[in-house]
Amino acid sequence: MAKFLIIGPVTRDTILKSGSKCKGIGGPVYYQAGVLSALKSDVTALVTVGKDDINLLDYFSQDINLNPIWGEETTQFENFYPDEDPNHRLQRACIPSNPIEISHLSSVDWDKFDAVLVSPLSPHDVPFETLKYISDQEVPVYLGVQGYLRHLKDQTVVLKPLKDYKKFLSCVDFLFLDEVEAGVIIGDLSLSLDEISRKLSLLGPDEVIITRGDRGSIVYSSGHDDTYQIPAFPSKERVDPTGLGDSYLAAYAFRGQEVSDPQECGIFASLVSSLKLENKGAFQGNRKSIENKRLEFKYLI
Repeated sequence: MAKFLIIGPVTRDTILKSGSKCKGIGGPVYYQAGVLSALKSDVTALVTVGKDDINLLDYFSQDINLNPIWGEETTQFENFYPDEDPNHRLQRACIPSNPIEISHLSSVDWDKFDAVLVSPLSPHDVPFETLKYISDQEVPVYLGVQGYLRHLKDQTVVLKPLKDYKKFLSCVDFLFLDEVEAGVIIGDLSLSLDEISRKLSLLGPDEVIITRGDRGSIVYSSGHDDTYQIPAFPSKERVDPTGLGDSYLAAYAFRGQEVSDPQECGIFASLVSSLKLENKGAFQGNRKSIENKRLEFKYLI
């Protein structure tokens, strides 16, 4: 059984879509924990959360080993989807300063983990010093880079290039970002996604994964010196797009513990994301439902 450490903030989310309004838990760690738990992994979650929001932790599956880092407030996000395109999202946020410091990791037994998933939602959630410390433990680091690019302008989330991104990426083995973030991270919108992924890989990551919503994803592997085009698999319904990228990351990391095939990891992650989209909240499928969807849409592979 693969053992994962997932790190990042828990959030209080408001989802606005097609005239409906839903409130509940959010944050990459929640969606990642859902995938890894459903796939019978051993999961430890180191999460930041406001001391008045202890009830949010009840949303996690009971098999997750939760280690909360208490702050004064919980990060809040409002996600507005104006149409059926899961890539089209407008965000507002209230983001307190709850950084995960090296001191919070002092009791971690790094030797027992097969991978670490790091998922900041703001530039100060996981400071560079903390990321460097995690990297130094010689456990593969999977980074969802979105938080390092996010800034607030009158509570509206805007993306800006990551200052000193080269030193951050030197600490990463597997880098995950969407196609908008790919153009923003290096401040050059003229490059193709393939050019961006290869350029980013030269800075440290063995694999760079760029998600493109319903147009699939691309995976660049420096070890194979190849780029793989991964299809998006149709969903029965588009119920809840929040957390798709986080679910993809967790599924990719899970499959990576079983095979050394970046293309298969991408296909598996895409299948999981398709199933997650069909229900509210975290992934609710299992290995059988994933393989059933693979068989149903094998013509896409």
